[in-house]
Amino acid sequence: MARNNRVAVQGDLTGDIHYDIIQKDGRVIPFLRVYMMINGSSGAGEVRGLRVMFYGLLAEEAEAHLQKGSRIEVEGHLQIRRIPDEGVSVEVAAEDVDYIRNITWERGSKRLAEMAAAGKKRPKLNAVEDVYPVAVQA
Repeated sequence: MARNNRVAVQGDLTGDIHYDIIQKDGRVIPFLRVYMMINGSSGAGEVRGLRVMFYGLLAEEAEAHLQKGSRIEVEGHLQIRRIPDEGVSVEVAAEDVDYIRNITWERGSKRLAEMAAAGKKRPKLNAVEDVYPVAVQA
């Protein structure tokens, strides 16, 4: 990740929320893919869809809280990768999320309690390499 590759976006989730796991170097990594609708600048006109990826414990936490129509703010970095049969994808790899509205708080709180009981904690943001796999094909 480049040092100056930082982005923060806010928007509403649309479409399906896809949660799954990938295996990389013998490790199981949960991931969550969502599409967020964001408004462009006043001169840009139309609303645009943006693909957002969550990895690791953040994916587990977000999957429990989010539903179609949730509004969130995501901080992270941009990544560009090839997706077979789809071409190139520009997406945000989330490093932090703020839940704003239309959130499933009860299910999310239950998941956080389960994660705490299992000893799972999200790492500090400087441990990015352990949480966000590079060039993973989803």
